[in-house]
Amino acid sequence: MNSFMEDISIVIVSLRKKLALLFSVFFVLFMVSFQFAGLIISTIKDDLLPEGAKLVYVSPLEIMLLKMKIALFVGLFCLLPFLLYFAVKTLLKRKLVTLKIRKGPVAIVSFFALLSFLVGASYAYFIMLPLFIDYLYLNAAASGVTATYSIFSFISFAVQATLIFGLVFETPLILTLLTRYDIVQYKTLVTYRKHIYVVCLIVGAVITPPDIISQMMVGVPLVVFFELSLVIVKIMGAGKGKKK
Repeated sequence: MNSFMEDISIVIVSLRKKLALLFSVFFVLFMVSFQFAGLIISTIKDDLLPEGAKLVYVSPLEIMLLKMKIALFVGLFCLLPFLLYFAVKTLLKRKLVTLKIRKGPVAIVSFFALLSFLVGASYAYFIMLPLFIDYLYLNAAASGVTATYSIFSFISFAVQATLIFGLVFETPLILTLLTRYDIVQYKTLVTYRKHIYVVCLIVGAVITPPDIISQMMVGVPLVVFFELSLVIVKIMGAGKGKKK
């Protein structure tokens, strides 16, 4: 009994230290991001706001809250590698998973993860968002409506869409790793393919504004990248990364 209580105490102390470290890292990332939030806002405004449209703020604290939201998103995103590191380290230490992890493959996976995110974010920011926002603007203009956007809603949507598509482009890499280490079976993904389609569309509806176009612009790429992941997994094979 005493030994069990000692183990619990050690786990709690270790968890407390890790949480304190993660919070400290997040606080630093948040503060740094907050300093550049104004630059991010002005850049998005110059790049994505259609000519003739206007941005307005509807509450005194809207700009401050927008900067805090941007800093929160950027801080949480930059914190993800630290969370992943501690999670994998804990699983291996507690022997909850048995994986043979080497520095070489980790570096390669990290490179492709970063590359996938940058490609996805670039696709959203430079291709999808300009087309989508211009379409909505022209549609409103054709109806005789003057486009006046809330700066909080407009910038928040652009930032969220950019980060979300960056993560969506990680899907093939994530599923490939999960199947190669036998954490998820390829047959399971194929069997529940239709269910995953529904989940993708639900995710698209939850994380986008309440209109069918934006929902489909997130949900459909999720489905496409899921199918691309299945092709990649089938070509590369499953279970080859598991420790023998």
